[in-house]
Amino acid sequence: MYKFLVSLRYLRKKRITFIAAAGVAVGVLALVVVLSVMSGFDREIRSRIRGTLADITIESPMAHGVSNYEEYMKQVKAVPHVTACAPYVDSVAVMKIGTARVWGKFRGIDPVAEAAVSDFENYMCFNRPADFSFPKGVEPDRAPAIVGLEMVRLRERQADQEDRPEDFVQDGQQIVIVTVKQNQIDPSIKPFTIVGKFKAHVYDFDSGYAYVPLRDAQTLLGAKDSVTGISVKLDDYKNARLVKMKLMELFGPMYLVQTWEEKRAIFLAAVAIERKVMAVILFFIVLVAGFCIFAILHTIVLEKAKDIGILKALGGTPRGIMSIFVLTGFLIGTMGALAGMSLGLVFIRYINDVEALVKRQTGWTPFPPNIYYLDKIPSEVNPTGICAIVLVAILCSLLFSLYPAYRAARLDPVETLRYE
Repeated sequence: MYKFLVSLRYLRKKRITFIAAAGVAVGVLALVVVLSVMSGFDREIRSRIRGTLADITIESPMAHGVSNYEEYMKQVKAVPHVTACAPYVDSVAVMKIGTARVWGKFRGIDPVAEAAVSDFENYMCFNRPADFSFPKGVEPDRAPAIVGLEMVRLRERQADQEDRPEDFVQDGQQIVIVTVKQNQIDPSIKPFTIVGKFKAHVYDFDSGYAYVPLRDAQTLLGAKDSVTGISVKLDDYKNARLVKMKLMELFGPMYLVQTWEEKRAIFLAAVAIERKVMAVILFFIVLVAGFCIFAILHTIVLEKAKDIGILKALGGTPRGIMSIFVLTGFLIGTMGALAGMSLGLVFIRYINDVEALVKRQTGWTPFPPNIYYLDKIPSEVNPTGICAIVLVAILCSLLFSLYPAYRAARLDPVETLRYE
């Protein structure tokens, strides 16, 4: 019991111990906030990318694509856990809208089948359907096309402004797609009419993709009997590995079967690495606080040598003396870690309110929507991760208190009291 009382006495007497606890709190707060925001970014990115992709895609690396695809689709639908599949044609192109030229991709889809495998219809803007129907007053004199919202933007979006129809090229305008037919070098050119716009919240898609009817895309590429690939929807993505193996057996080595995570593996890995690097960098704040604890306890040992000698003379064991200082370091770390965790969770809860306040007062925002493509700062609190941060901070505090505690335990009471 005396160990705990002596530890509390040292904490109360030394105001600098609260500075050490504040250092731990700042480190934990920074880790909680940054890792929660990074987790939110990761979740948001995964959600957006997954919405534009099917659970599994089947493609042929050959130029002719997937031939006899309708028969293949029947076989794919018969595979357990597959709920739907849809053909698509995908190719690079130069797209001309008015005087602007955009290098991107066009994708040919069957809107009914595509709705069953992806979230494309949910990305349509200004209440337009995804069925390639022509708006009222627009003559159906050309094939229809649905384009990414950023492709046809006329005015830069302001941070506090919603997208408005007048900020974009209007439906009914012409878009000319220029590409190359399969196994040919001559250009293939076809004009389309813009009948709608989509916003997938993925800038690469919104600024460089156009969707057209499957048959028109096949005609443009000169591939009436083949498609680039087949999109597959599963009943539960947990079954992706099993279904992938069955599809690989069905299609053989000449076809590439990938899950959506494998198609975007490099990008997702980059985000994961960025989060880990950020955690390592911020962890140094906790280490600095740990060194502060080390310095404080070392100073206490030097200043309280007489008290330590008296405790030993009264029967205090080396283990008991060591426990006093280890307990002091533990209390400093625990107070700081719990305070940092609490402040971090509160900050995450109101992070968008804080961002709005800073913007109102200064006109500056750390996450401009036109750059980060976000309407608000995403965050995701991971209880397991938060607990791990707190435990690591407390563990570091314990480790940095061991050497001062060991020195205190090694003090000779005769030497410390000789001149008293």
